[in-house]
Amino acid sequence: HCRTNQVTMKNQASEAYKKVYAPSRFVVDPDDDTGGSKWRIAVACAVLNSRNELLVGERSRTKDAWQAPQGGVDGAWERNNFQEETIAEAAARELYEEMGLRCKQHVILVDQDTIEPVRYDTSGDNWLTRSGFTGQELHWCIFRCTGGRGDTDANLLCDLSGNNGEEAEFSRAQWMPIKKVVDEMWPGKQGPYKTLQKSLPSIVRRWESNCDALDFTGMWSRDASMNENAIEAYVARGIPLEKATRGANEPYIQQWTRGQQNGSQTIWNVKTFDKDNLNVVRRDLDYRIAQWKELFLGDSLLFNSESGGFLERQTAFVAEPQA
Repeated sequence: HCRTNQVTMKNQASEAYKKVYAPSRFVVDPDDDTGGSKWRIAVACAVLNSRNELLVGERSRTKDAWQAPQGGVDGAWERNNFQEETIAEAAARELYEEMGLRCKQHVILVDQDTIEPVRYDTSGDNWLTRSGFTGQELHWCIFRCTGGRGDTDANLLCDLSGNNGEEAEFSRAQWMPIKKVVDEMWPGKQGPYKTLQKSLPSIVRRWESNCDALDFTGMWSRDASMNENAIEAYVARGIPLEKATRGANEPYIQQWTRGQQNGSQTIWNVKTFDKDNLNVVRRDLDYRIAQWKELFLGDSLLFNSESGGFLERQTAFVAEPQA
């Protein structure tokens, strides 16, 4: 009798904590003899780095199955004040839940209208079929990575532990050329990725054109009041706090000049002057959109050295106000 009560209480507790899912937005084909095929509206997030590679994750339960973050668009229900989720809102939520990425902190949304929605059939023994869906109507949202370290190594950018109470969707993350993604995608989902592949060249050209239109020409000085973690970064390199504080607040003057073109992208020449004498150029560099290596000779807080050294650099420009 007691055992039966324990089992009953355990089942009731299990039901009480059972996860409640949001209703999905959907569309129905009106001219269908069966009453209309029902398509779940979903969003996929195409995050691009400075090399125009796509951010993908390896599915936690399926080895070597890589795809972009995606998920359904929520319908109206109590947890969103009975307001339907927009495509952009759903994309931002999925990026955070599956990759730990926040809009305007790690990525920015640059396009959600260029690519037409793509439908793909999901018939089979799965919850979509059991819920009455023929398949999904996938909407692509295009994002740009703004996290410098993660632009090269996606695992330095992403938190794959699962957020907003969701289980982990991916076990690993990486940047991958779109052709490789398409070639290795399972046939049932290749359609949306082929559509993305076809649309990317025009999206990339528009982004590069916007970046090229940025004009940094002129003399620039550092506003030390806008520093974030500069002193802490110097101290982490072994620099004494007093010296780190002085270095983070001393004058820093640069001259930016538009240089040659590298394909469709501008290379900017940047001269940094001696803090005590603007006639002395301490560094003369060409900033190109890529990874590159700088050799610096002389006393430098950056290297915590009087003889300088090599510095691995990564340059990207973000065509976004207040970026």
